[in-house]
Amino acid sequence: MDDDTSAPLGTEEALAIIADQRAAAARTQPSAPLLFGVWGTAWVLGYGLLWLSVGDDDTWAAWAAVVAGAVIVAAMVVTAVHCIRRTHGIRGRSAEQGAMYGWSWFLGFLGQGVIVAALANAGASREVVGLAANAIAALVVGLLYIAGGLMWRAIAMYALGAWILLAGAAGAFAGIPDSYAVLALAGGGGMLVAALVTRVRDGRAGA
Repeated sequence: MDDDTSAPLGTEEALAIIADQRAAAARTQPSAPLLFGVWGTAWVLGYGLLWLSVGDDDTWAAWAAVVAGAVIVAAMVVTAVHCIRRTHGIRGRSAEQGAMYGWSWFLGFLGQGVIVAALANAGASREVVGLAANAIAALVVGLLYIAGGLMWRAIAMYALGAWILLAGAAGAFAGIPDSYAVLALAGGGGMLVAALVTRVRDGRAGA
């Protein structure tokens, strides 16, 4: 009597199993379109308002700074919660990576805030403090995108991280207030373009 359990899998069955495994793995990884879209919106809105509100004395309006800070904090919260939820209920290395990556956003911007405050406390000019805040923010986001690209083998995330680093460097040389424009248009705009491209690509892959 033949044992059906030992029969070899057909091609269609094997492909279906592989597809299911890939889909399960994808569900544990952060959504690139979501993260790119959230941070792109935050940068376009935050840095864009700072740029548009700058007066003749090269000082941005207080209300614009409040809005910019709020949208950046919102982006950090969304990123951390999303990464943690993606790995919720999963044990092992993937869960640890997701949780550590999510919290890294908080730690990175906490470090940025402390460094900027230290520069101001040391007597740095308003322009230096502003340039440092912008450049370090770009450094944090760029390196975390690169780290995410390495962990999940996501070329788009890695490439966007490199682009953000370049945008941050260009913004530092642009000075105040042009630095805000560079980060809003090149940085935030680049993230939104990446969000659209990865969204379209993922949609074609799932079709």
